[in-house]
Amino acid sequence: MSQPEAFGRYRVIRRLGSGSFATVWLAQDDLLNYPVAIKVLAENWAHQMDIQYRFLEEARILRQTDSTWLVAVHDVDVLPDGRPYMVMTYADQGSVADLIRRGQLPLDEALRLLTEIGQGITVLHNHGTIHRDIKPSNVLLQSSPVGQRVLVADLGFAKSIDEASGFTAAAGTPGYMSPEQSTPGGDLDVRSDVYSLGAVAYELMTGQPPPRPPVRAAPGRIRPGLPPALDELILAALSVDRDDRPGDAKTFTDRVRAIRMSPDLPRTDPWWSRQRMPWRRTVTLTALCGVVALTLTASLGAPGMSLTTVRHTGQGVRVDVPSVWARELDPGQEARPAVAEAGAGPGLLAATDADHWYTTDEPSYGVYATVLPGSPDLRRVAETDPCEGRPEERAVRTEQWEGTLWEWPECNGNGTFTSVAVHPPDTPRTVYMEIRQPDYRPDVVDTIIDNVRLR
Repeated sequence: MSQPEAFGRYRVIRRLGSGSFATVWLAQDDLLNYPVAIKVLAENWAHQMDIQYRFLEEARILRQTDSTWLVAVHDVDVLPDGRPYMVMTYADQGSVADLIRRGQLPLDEALRLLTEIGQGITVLHNHGTIHRDIKPSNVLLQSSPVGQRVLVADLGFAKSIDEASGFTAAAGTPGYMSPEQSTPGGDLDVRSDVYSLGAVAYELMTGQPPPRPPVRAAPGRIRPGLPPALDELILAALSVDRDDRPGDAKTFTDRVRAIRMSPDLPRTDPWWSRQRMPWRRTVTLTALCGVVALTLTASLGAPGMSLTTVRHTGQGVRVDVPSVWARELDPGQEARPAVAEAGAGPGLLAATDADHWYTTDEPSYGVYATVLPGSPDLRRVAETDPCEGRPEERAVRTEQWEGTLWEWPECNGNGTFTSVAVHPPDTPRTVYMEIRQPDYRPDVVDTIIDNVRLR
């Protein structure tokens, strides 16, 4: 949907993100002079009464629990077209997923976050509710007078524990949901959320989601030096047999808290563990000198986002990439087959995980760019289905560029995917780009396109 001016008395500032069922907007309550987040049911679900019920049930649960560890709902209302919306707490520091993407977390900070997430899920369990979709992107972070505050969010799949034996459809996010959640009609209980807490714990410690069950490799094998009790707890939470998991979120959280308070807990990570990621970046960038010139200057492109400029001197293209994505660079990344057939050679990739760029079942965020001669028809790219479903197509018209982009706002549960083909109005050269984001941010896509330059 296009950006509205306001929802009632709440003046809209910008879009925060979109999912399959709703769009979230940042707005200002001018009466109270306070920022809020407004979640609006997507237009395509406007007349689905079961989806509307689920949307309003999320608001009811959050309002009734009214917990420090959960996103608060301040108000609900209905748009003229019948779609409901809820006014919620604005989390100004993003999500735990954003935090993980910035690099390895100190052990104490990871355990603090895990404890507070567990407290939020414990509140839900005490209320008689199973969350069913616990993952880092559903845990928000907000500034507070005493520091960072954790807020468990997105209860779109939440259900009453009393109804747990009656689920008729699988729900959750692959990689984080328990094995029993993938079976429609499965008999679920709070231990399904314990599995998800174990998956979040695994990612907090290692920076990556756990492998598919059964999970046999402890996170300490990826991040040596973790307490054995923590490895044991995480593996227990990720057990395929739920009888082997901690009994509920409180039990899991109490054990995390005990590990954190242990006098034997390492207060700093080993120096070689702390330096592993910077070394990887340094080696990568050093190897690319002479092919890619990096200008590590931060320019405010989209709100709250710094950009890093990367250049491919061989193709004469310059691209601005959100700095948090520019962890790995590859100037020789092969183009997708449909693009290569149109005449594209290897291009420049700046991403969080270059190895998984073309595996949309794995999270990898960044920008890929390559230059083609002429103005080839690249509509076939949209037919190669890097993501499920058909993309949304929109034209690009700026002073610098003309062309088309194809967007998948939801790509296999790993953020969004955008293909872009643009060319200067009077220049027979086309820049083809792919942009993968953790959340649906068309403004970020537009900023990246605006800042592309050809030499």
